[in-house]
Amino acid sequence: MRIFSFVTLILFLFSGLTLPGQNINKPKKIDSEPDTVYRPKVGLVLSGGGAKGFAYIGLLKVLEEVDLKVDYIGGTSIGSIIGGLYAAGYSPDTMEAIINRQNWDNLLNDVVERKYLNYEDKVYGEKYVVSLPIEKKGISMRSSLHQGQMINMLLDRYLSVHYRQKDFSKLPTPFLCIGTDLLTGKAVELNQGYLPFAVRASMSIPGYFSPTQYNGKYLVDGGVINNFPVVNVKNKGIQYVIGGDVQSGLTTDPKKLNSITQVLDQVISFSRIKANEEAYKNTDLLIKYNVKYGMMDFNKSDSIIAYGEKVAREHYAELKHLADSLNSIEYVPVKKHNTRPLDSVYVEELVISGIKTVKSSYVYKTFNSFIHKKISVEELEKAILSVYGTNYFDHIFYSLEPNDKGVTLHIDIKEKSTGTIKAAFHYDNDYLGSINLALTSKNLIPSSKIYADMVLGPSPRLRALFLYEIGYHTGFGTNLNMYNFRFDVYDNAAKINQITFSNIAASVFVNKNMKNFYNFKGGFEFERFRFVYEYDTTTIAPKYKEYNNYANFFLSFNADTYNKAVFPSKGFKTTFAVKYVFPLSNGFATEFFSKTLLGYLIYDQAVSFSDRFVFKPGLFLAGTLKTADVPPLQHFFALGGQNPVNYVETFQPFVGLNFFQNYGQYAAVGRLKLQYRLFPKNYVTLKSDFGSISSDINEMAESKNLVFGYGITYSYDSFVGPVELTMMSSNVTKQLQFFINIGFWF
Repeated sequence: MRIFSFVTLILFLFSGLTLPGQNINKPKKIDSEPDTVYRPKVGLVLSGGGAKGFAYIGLLKVLEEVDLKVDYIGGTSIGSIIGGLYAAGYSPDTMEAIINRQNWDNLLNDVVERKYLNYEDKVYGEKYVVSLPIEKKGISMRSSLHQGQMINMLLDRYLSVHYRQKDFSKLPTPFLCIGTDLLTGKAVELNQGYLPFAVRASMSIPGYFSPTQYNGKYLVDGGVINNFPVVNVKNKGIQYVIGGDVQSGLTTDPKKLNSITQVLDQVISFSRIKANEEAYKNTDLLIKYNVKYGMMDFNKSDSIIAYGEKVAREHYAELKHLADSLNSIEYVPVKKHNTRPLDSVYVEELVISGIKTVKSSYVYKTFNSFIHKKISVEELEKAILSVYGTNYFDHIFYSLEPNDKGVTLHIDIKEKSTGTIKAAFHYDNDYLGSINLALTSKNLIPSSKIYADMVLGPSPRLRALFLYEIGYHTGFGTNLNMYNFRFDVYDNAAKINQITFSNIAASVFVNKNMKNFYNFKGGFEFERFRFVYEYDTTTIAPKYKEYNNYANFFLSFNADTYNKAVFPSKGFKTTFAVKYVFPLSNGFATEFFSKTLLGYLIYDQAVSFSDRFVFKPGLFLAGTLKTADVPPLQHFFALGGQNPVNYVETFQPFVGLNFFQNYGQYAAVGRLKLQYRLFPKNYVTLKSDFGSISSDINEMAESKNLVFGYGITYSYDSFVGPVELTMMSSNVTKQLQFFINIGFWF
């Protein structure tokens, strides 16, 4: 009669004795005699705990070092991610490399690389702090901060390698994870289905990531009910459980509840106390981690992994003793963990679901090209991101289902709400404090986009854009731009007056975007403009107070290849425009200003020298193409201030000069900046601008028109946008000046 000798093993573990015949290098062969001793099975259970769970990679390194084979893995939340990767066959070193190469800020906040964003969203959509969806019944709160688009793609990339295996017990190492049914409040064991989605469901932090539809259930993070699924693993026939636990438990110190995630974790901890007590009772070897980092410190992965290995080594003797004891009963070598991500698939069939109001032709055109072809996973990801970057969709998830000839590619789409309301705050020395409220609506009319933003403050502005197009097709649009702002007038460094610009402009144009980077535009613009002197020093000044009408025909080329909207480290941004401007009103509009052909080039680049140093050269060239012509004042070129975004595009920043301090009809300016990252989100930038600006091209080289400025800026990349202090001077002002900026520029 066969005897299961787990009791023998336990007695051995507690006695410290060595079983006869133990030899790890020359394993004992187990025969089929009646009194055969069976090797007990070992399970590894990993709790949830956010970024702190990276410590488990250090634990896995030690388990492999002591030659301990794990027979079953269970995990919740981050434990399901690390456990799922190990169960899929990835080595600890490979997992560490995967984690360290990720941009966790982008992954956790669903930030797609800018190269996938459509051009208009780069102009109108990136610089906001608050975003609320507009549903049919009005403004609503989101069910979660993020849909999990980017984390879904990460899990797909590495876990879809086992897309053919729907039974998780047949993975290289059997595996289960835990979700919570949001409709019943019960824990759900996930051991079958599509592995990437199961893991995604297990780590869907309530309120942070959207719930997951999985196997007919509506699931959130399993840690809500069962954050340490020891009992689930025990029930799979496992006799010995090693538990990795990074839970912080309940705190009695209010000072530690200083973030949303910490408060949420405290609240959830109350509901899992009972499950944890049961789990601890059934854990044979508990490796407890008191990680000093927080749940959201994903960028501290190196330190957390190192700490995880350090703590695991404190249990080295126990783990080695366990491994040797098991191997003395029956030597089973640790499986080689050499899995690599899925490289390519043959797409036999395509199924797209979720399209309701968005024009489907663009989506189908993108993915239909994959049918009856072998495609790389990289191609598939790029296609998904290009569609997602149109901002018509909340998420675009994919899954692979095996069929006779290849796979059926399932694309699950969730369309965005009717529109979005966004808000941001800004303060600087020139435009002063203001609030920006924005409205974005897409597909109100099929293939249309509407962007509108309103600046409330001392310098109000209203912009609205209607664009009819989708993808890379040529479209047409209309634009409305209204602004009112005040600035000082200088004679060298002396302030002599103040002017208020008021403009109402409307345009119609043809629009063409290419690869999300480049934009061509051509059209007609009507302007109703006036400027008012604060101090009436001339007899003609009263004439300016009346609105006069102007118009222009324009052609422009714009490009934006920056990798980041703020503090880019590579790419360039440029505008080249030509305008034919002419007055329409009688009176001073034609008396002082004439028909003018003008052009200008704005170019800025970011070149990364290292992880910390970024060199940023720039150029501004502008002029009227007929020297006798004088354009309307709103089409003059001006230098000064530190705002990279101005209400009038031809008003360009210049370090050391006040806003609009130097102006004219011709300008040639070079910029040199050297940005240094002191530590994450903190930068110091050395700046110098040099050039000339004049109303007479023949006087550009004269010393009175030459300007040179220099300065230094300290910047902090906050969630509301850059917070900056600049100290600067120039050959014009000659005195040290300070410039303050808080928030995104708009």
